Amino acid sequence: MLDTGQVSADRLMQYTRTISQWARHAGTPEELEAARYIEREFTALGYATRLILHDAYVSLPGEAALVLVEPRRQEIPCVANAFGLPTGPDGVAVEVVDAGKGTASEFAAAGAAGKVALVEGRSRPHHAVHAGKVGAKGIICMNGRYAHQSGSSPVWGSPGESNVAQLPRLHILSVSLTDGEGLRALCRQGPVRVHFTTRVQTGWTKTPIVVADLAPGHAEAEPEKYVLFAAHADSWYHGAMDNGSANAAMLELARLAAGQRGGMRRGLRYAVWSGHSQGRYSSSAWYADQFWSDLDENCVAHLNVDSLGALDCDVFRTNSMPETAGLGKWAVKEVAGAVLDAQRAGRNSDQSFMGIGIPMLFGYIAVQREGWLGWWWHTSHDTVDKIDPDRLVRDTRIVGLVLGRLLGDPVLPLDYAASAADIRTNLEDLARAAEGKFDLSSTINLAGTLERLCRRLPEAAVSPRAINACLQDLGRILISATYTIAGRFIPDPAYEVPFLPKLQGVRRLGPLDPDSDQAKFLMVDLARARNELVEALRRACRRVEDVLPAGKGG
Repeated sequence: MLDTGQVSADRLMQYTRTISQWARHAGTPEELEAARYIEREFTALGYATRLILHDAYVSLPGEAALVLVEPRRQEIPCVANAFGLPTGPDGVAVEVVDAGKGTASEFAAAGAAGKVALVEGRSRPHHAVHAGKVGAKGIICMNGRYAHQSGSSPVWGSPGESNVAQLPRLHILSVSLTDGEGLRALCRQGPVRVHFTTRVQTGWTKTPIVVADLAPGHAEAEPEKYVLFAAHADSWYHGAMDNGSANAAMLELARLAAGQRGGMRRGLRYAVWSGHSQGRYSSSAWYADQFWSDLDENCVAHLNVDSLGALDCDVFRTNSMPETAGLGKWAVKEVAGAVLDAQRAGRNSDQSFMGIGIPMLFGYIAVQREGWLGWWWHTSHDTVDKIDPDRLVRDTRIVGLVLGRLLGDPVLPLDYAASAADIRTNLEDLARAAEGKFDLSSTINLAGTLERLCRRLPEAAVSPRAINACLQDLGRILISATYTIAGRFIPDPAYEVPFLPKLQGVRRLGPLDPDSDQAKFLMVDLARARNELVEALRRACRRVEDVLPAGKGG
């Protein structure tokens, strides 16, 4: 529906330059200035726009210093990471041990209790969780040409009374890969001691969300329904790539949609978040909590954009679900003549709406050959010179094609036959892993039935509106049941959750004595998880049967 041939490189770069003039750390005056600029641009394009200020629990790292004191003295450049504990002015003197990739067993084997553990990669929530369980005093993460900023809170969004105790209670720093390897080599030779100081300000503050709505103009519109098109505006430092260029793409596509509103069968809602970088997705989580009923009733899909148009990013890879993957692959093929690696959506990119059951697509769209977004990511070097105008136009056009179809297709372009097939194949894999000790055959058959029913949806002799209502209900039923542990109302922790998470325990059954307490405890949980999935699949089958021709079930 959107004519993406009208995407302007000049406008995209001007938006990017303007937004990235501000260092947009969550809750700061500069971030608010950027949010007000974005608000003004949406308003000028004719959108019904509002800026919401809400309470968020964010963590702003400040100055940090790290000095090697044994076996020799050496200053090591470092950054403090969000949600790490500050040290106070006197700092901390402590022994360093090597905890490898930062798994639970590696922390334990390193004897990290009371020490600082050196771990590979950027600061991640599971590092903080594993380190906390063994009583480590802190972690030093080794990553990149320069030390990357990041956050290690395992709490998704702002904490509540029920999970505030899960916040990290240790010091967290990052160093470059080269300096980290140097520390690792010293650890192999003998005792290593460091002294470090960190400043981290963590607490409640007001952060902004910009919400902008454009009503559909098509004669057969479903005016209450909308596509949620979202991205974070907060950043590390000036964040031209992450996420200024994506904010620019949003504004440019907002311009095109405003001029082509007559083809829109559904509304377009933009949401520009804070708290992605320093609040562990605090704004999108807050929005999901506060507008749960509206999202549940009316949101047909969620597009998220992040870090678009970066230099040398020509390997197409993104986040998706089976029901949206085909749409993303089509758009990449149309614009770039390339194949998209549509990976399963994970716990990233402000995916605060999985519990509700809203299908999603995107985040980043392309990465460099090495597999990531560039050495400047999450550093002060993320400046406008890292954006390639042609690649930014390309990525914006890809998103625009998908957005246009979600807004304008009579029937939503969501493939739940692919989702049912994905559930079936994953269940078959779990059945093999169970080695005959847990029966999933009827659940597999039920997923197959749903797959066959969904493949027949195009022959349903009902209105597009009725089919769309069915597709929306399928998302609400299936996504929560297959992607989440906590369910529809409480976000899962901010670390990776596997697909069909409650059934993954079958992978541990193989070596267990079936008469052991461990196996029997596990079987109790697995039976309940199977029942929950069976109930979801049955509901989904009945919902599809409601719109299919009478007497022609699966």
